Amino acid sequence: MRFVSKSKTCLIHPYFRRKASVLSSISSTSNAYHGSGSSKTRASKPITSTKSFSTASIESLQKQGILDDRELLQFNTLHELQKNACIAFSDNEIFGTFVEKKEKGDFEWMTYREFGDKADQCRCVLRDLGVKEFSKIGIISNNRWEWAVIASAAYSLNATLVPMYEAQLSKDWAYITNDAECEVLVCATQDVYDRTVLEVLPQTPSVKATLCLDAPEGEPFAFATHMAFAAKHAPSENTVVKPTPDDLANLIYTSGTTGKPKGVELIHSNTVSNIFGVRAMVDNPKEFIRETDRSLAFLPWAHSYGQTCELWCGLAHGTSMGICRGVPFILEDLQLVKPTVLFAVPTLHKKIYDGVHNLIETSSPLRKGPMTKALALGRKKVDEKNGKGKMNFMEKLQYNALDKMVLSKIRDRFGGRLRHGFVAGAACPSEVINFLDDIGIPICEGYGLTETSPIITLNTPINRSPGYVGKAIPGVEVVVMGEDGFPCAPGVEGEICCYGPNVMRGYYKNPEATEEVLSLAPDGKSRLFHTGDLGTLDSSGWLKVTGRLKEQYKLENGKYVCPTPIEEAIGMSRFVMQVVLCGANRPYNVALIVPDWITIKNKLGIDLPDDELANDERVHRLVMEDIESKCSNIKKFERPKDFAFVAPFTAANNMLTPKMSIRRHMVIREYNDVIASMYNDGGDKDEHHRKAA
Repeated sequence: MRFVSKSKTCLIHPYFRRKASVLSSISSTSNAYHGSGSSKTRASKPITSTKSFSTASIESLQKQGILDDRELLQFNTLHELQKNACIAFSDNEIFGTFVEKKEKGDFEWMTYREFGDKADQCRCVLRDLGVKEFSKIGIISNNRWEWAVIASAAYSLNATLVPMYEAQLSKDWAYITNDAECEVLVCATQDVYDRTVLEVLPQTPSVKATLCLDAPEGEPFAFATHMAFAAKHAPSENTVVKPTPDDLANLIYTSGTTGKPKGVELIHSNTVSNIFGVRAMVDNPKEFIRETDRSLAFLPWAHSYGQTCELWCGLAHGTSMGICRGVPFILEDLQLVKPTVLFAVPTLHKKIYDGVHNLIETSSPLRKGPMTKALALGRKKVDEKNGKGKMNFMEKLQYNALDKMVLSKIRDRFGGRLRHGFVAGAACPSEVINFLDDIGIPICEGYGLTETSPIITLNTPINRSPGYVGKAIPGVEVVVMGEDGFPCAPGVEGEICCYGPNVMRGYYKNPEATEEVLSLAPDGKSRLFHTGDLGTLDSSGWLKVTGRLKEQYKLENGKYVCPTPIEEAIGMSRFVMQVVLCGANRPYNVALIVPDWITIKNKLGIDLPDDELANDERVHRLVMEDIESKCSNIKKFERPKDFAFVAPFTAANNMLTPKMSIRRHMVIREYNDVIASMYNDGGDKDEHHRKAA
């Protein structure tokens, strides 16, 4: 990655809103990324195949253009990716689904060949329902094999997938379906189907057909009924309408922490460029993502992170995915699936981190000693691997013993086979990343947005820097822009911007919103995407995210506060589950905190109802002292001087987006009186504590 000097084209900074003329001058610029460009990935020696098929069959696939000389799958579109993967990895397992059995449930697996057959059948189903080139297909569903089948079938007709979440409100489904002009709507469960029929269809005249995935075969609206009919009529390749790299693959609506959702237009080449960019980051892509790898899919494929990084990138390398039953079952499903790679958000790792440290603190000295020693030796092992000192003979013996006795037990919580994990979606505290390193699970943090397909930067297992979100993937340029409209010097904070083949085509039917985030890039021809995030870029190209531009506010004294890093510091407290910092136009900051009552009770050795704990001075003192400790590196004027306990932020109360981001404005609006009470603006603070919590 390179830095862009100030001698390059001057840009109008987003603070001053970009003019229409800037966008119009680049609107005709193609953002195509052709698969043939993947030949520019970093060269490496040919890799011996671990596949079961013969050398002759490999050569046959190479002649078809499916595999290159390193046996990496080749493709230009997501349709080609799915089709080629089902040929190259036909006997491999791909999707595992939990099935209840008499004694205990387990995962049953589908092969790539079976997946390919079902995608072909589904293409017939969609075609018979009237889907044609450029049609929009809406799907309201959590992860399941049918989701991937419907997406693949849509791409094979050059139609566009419009994914939605089961957790969304009916009004959101109606808005998205209307805005996208979906012609077919697929619902996961009977409940979602019933709500759709009653609350969505009357408002969405574009919908011609609605199917239900859970409905039993025989019902006219059941997906299974249509698939059974299609299975009896062999699908023809003549029905395929091949998309080009520039055709629209996905229309993903941002859940939006403010305002109405915007439809992000991602063309086939956007996602394909991300996959090839990740491959090019490492010398040995087949080692980075192995064909034998297995993941537990609990991140929603309706979001670009889960879809690109797990579903399509996994498919491109022949991996398998066990489909998680839901958040309450994550730990149980980890034991059944035993993943070797894991795509997650920081919350999961933070819970493991808190659980281990709570166990250490509440253990007897006899148990606490070995656990503390094991983590300390784990840190020495990491340092030695990174060239920072060496372990002596005795330390190595101790480490081997304690690894079996202590650290392996922690790794077993992830299933016992995890090689490395990927984390994105929010900043992962460096303490958590270091902890996972210490127990033997390297975590690779990345950064991106739906609008960038999503990957902009990524750490890799052999090139990581905790606290940073990695370096730009090949093909993508990162620029940190200052308020003066010029790129910042290394280490200086500004708005994170990027350009490359990963940048979206635009917001669907929303040129004004598109114009706000796209401008002319420093190369004078590309489209520069303004993320709205604040960050710094060092001289080696490492990116650090420091906050959100729109969330920045001023205190009464005129000092700026960026709440994100402060909330992240507070969130490292094991007594805090969720937090929102407040203080706009106020004399100081305060915090709304969702507490972890179980941990608080265990720490204080008291067992009182939650509403009594909320007003207990011992609890207030414990939490405040821990917050002050966690904020020791935060400027004094940025630290909260007070806090109030509140009820959990959830998607049900509209305080979380479907991808679990906090809707700050909704939280502040709901607890406006609680916030006011902390500034003595009237009202009884203790009463607010009690009601809120």
